[in-house]
Amino acid sequence: MNGAAALPTTADDRSIRFHMVLPVTRLGVGIWSFDPIEQLVGAPVAELLGPLMTGPVERRPSATGPAVDAYPLALPGGEGLAIPLGQFGEIGLKNDCGLLALTVPAAWGARLAGRLGAALVRGPVRGLSLDGTAEVVTCWARLRGGMRAALPLGAFGELAIVAD
Repeated sequence: MNGAAALPTTADDRSIRFHMVLPVTRLGVGIWSFDPIEQLVGAPVAELLGPLMTGPVERRPSATGPAVDAYPLALPGGEGLAIPLGQFGEIGLKNDCGLLALTVPAAWGARLAGRLGAALVRGPVRGLSLDGTAEVVTCWARLRGGMRAALPLGAFGELAIVAD
């Protein structure tokens, strides 16, 4: 289920549309496979992002080579989601009055702000994860068509936001 039917389609649609690019983390040997991210968050990423997805996940090579999955998303005004990462905090996305509010573990905050470049409107602002157990950072960005902000993850590929 991709949830596309629930997204606004009228002329006053103020959804932020972008692709969230994540590394492919499923490891497999023969008939056995394991996804450490799925184990950490408790569900497949596609299932967590499903209500915001506007189409199928696309697998492609990253700028650094390894495969990544691109999830086409639309965040309606005021809507968002958080993917808990346990002791590391969370990754959060929210449409905050037309700005994309990105929440990441605190250790990634300065790198995220730097990668957003001219799109950064506010932040990084430190806070606590939704469960109150880890420090996180939020940055607000104004996305423009074709804009790309990526955090290279070496052999794992990248974590990126690509505006539609």
